[in-house]
Amino acid sequence: MTGKTQKRREALRAALIEAAERRIADSGFRGLTARDLAKEVGCAVGAIYTIFRDMDALAAAVNARTTARLEQAVAIALAGETDGDARRQLVLLGQTYFGFVLDNPRLWSAIFELGYRGEGDDLKPEAEHARLIGHVARPLERLLPDMEAARRLLVARSLFAAVHGIVSLGQQSRFMPVPPSEVSAQIAFIIEAFCDGAVRRRQGEREA
Repeated sequence: MTGKTQKRREALRAALIEAAERRIADSGFRGLTARDLAKEVGCAVGAIYTIFRDMDALAAAVNARTTARLEQAVAIALAGETDGDARRQLVLLGQTYFGFVLDNPRLWSAIFELGYRGEGDDLKPEAEHARLIGHVARPLERLLPDMEAARRLLVARSLFAAVHGIVSLGQQSRFMPVPPSEVSAQIAFIIEAFCDGAVRRRQGEREA
């Protein structure tokens, strides 16, 4: 493959991802079609499949970008937190996650509609996931310093899952919905209750 051909492929790939991201943001993953994308980008429908195995692979590339943007939003939110207050940092993380979902509801939903399937770099966002959970695990290290690292990572995932559940219920109105106006307060309540419990557990263990 010549340098010019490779550059054209890379440019088409970037254009397809950006166009797909806009369409998912506007109308959701189910509204993504090869015909519409080809028309917007100015290529043949078949050209899409020279870059991506199928439309799921293209959507998964968008999902990987969404996950990376979420991780970046969390990192930016924590950048000013320098006093080591683990409780406040965890609440800030949860509320930043909620804010990201409010700003990107369809892109966020697409992650859970499709996920990541198959093989290839676009479909393996483990690095972004690890960094995202790492932001949760670091404050937990101050709350639970005697816990094994692997166990603490599991707790970080569980705490993230609890916040995700509240956010998810705030995004729908069918099954046990949480009123959207209450989501932020409920995130703070759950995280603060967790932190209080972790502190009491440490105190109990020291006194035993």
